[in-house]
Amino acid sequence: MTVAVRLSNGTTIVPVKLEQSNGWGGGVEKVVESASVHAMDGYVVLDPGAQSFIVQGPTRTETLEVFKRFERIANVPELPEMVGSEAHMDELRGQWENVDAFYRRVVDKSTHDSTSSRTCDLAEMRVLDVAVSGIPDSAMGWSPSADYLGVPAPLSAVVPGTLGAVPDLIVASLTDAGLRASAGQPRPGQSEVQLTVEFEVAFSDARKKLVKKNPLNNRRDATRIAVTDTKYVRLTTPVPITIAADSLAAAHAEVERIVIEIRERVDEPVTACAACGGSGLVFSSGIRERY
Repeated sequence: MTVAVRLSNGTTIVPVKLEQSNGWGGGVEKVVESASVHAMDGYVVLDPGAQSFIVQGPTRTETLEVFKRFERIANVPELPEMVGSEAHMDELRGQWENVDAFYRRVVDKSTHDSTSSRTCDLAEMRVLDVAVSGIPDSAMGWSPSADYLGVPAPLSAVVPGTLGAVPDLIVASLTDAGLRASAGQPRPGQSEVQLTVEFEVAFSDARKKLVKKNPLNNRRDATRIAVTDTKYVRLTTPVPITIAADSLAAAHAEVERIVIEIRERVDEPVTACAACGGSGLVFSSGIRERY
């Protein structure tokens, strides 16, 4: 049974498989378009209220033959010159061997063009209502839930399902933002993997160094400034292997939320130290020195 999808705006999307040319002039089928029926690549868009559409086949020329008689073509006086029916010819075949060699079949031929068509009605389909109003160009990485099996891509992107390879998507997004990110390989039975982001943190601590304003004088006009340094750190956090959502767009929105959260943690790598009453700073949760 064909599975159609009705969007939140009332538009219905129906996948349709059209007959293609067989290479011998067979032609192709086409959807008959109208004000409320629109043919797309692989599916038909029905405006709100439309319940059916017509698929028209190629125009084919057919030849019809109407039997008239058999005429004798050999000089065999024992046989009649004309035989007016197939039944009479069958009688002669029972009396003579190879009697068909003595006659030619006379027929009237006529040709006419015919165009086949079929009506596709929503009443004969399974129509699924979804809470989205548009169709993405692709459903890559998306697996529809069991209740929605049979919905072809890209229509499957608007029904509930599961997005796979989520760690790879997160790593790609972080890499595009200029961060060094990597994810572990998922193992059977795991629902999460560890994702690592490596970066540097500039800091200054309680150490001071003396800076002389006058190189010829060791102490006069000298000042002490903080010693700056760089910490090479990594953020390690678990990320899901798959994301279940009501649609592919909702799943990608969750991926983007995870990416934003990780970037915010990278932008704020330190927090106030609770042990010293907030007078010092320590690395935030999940962030450690690399070496």
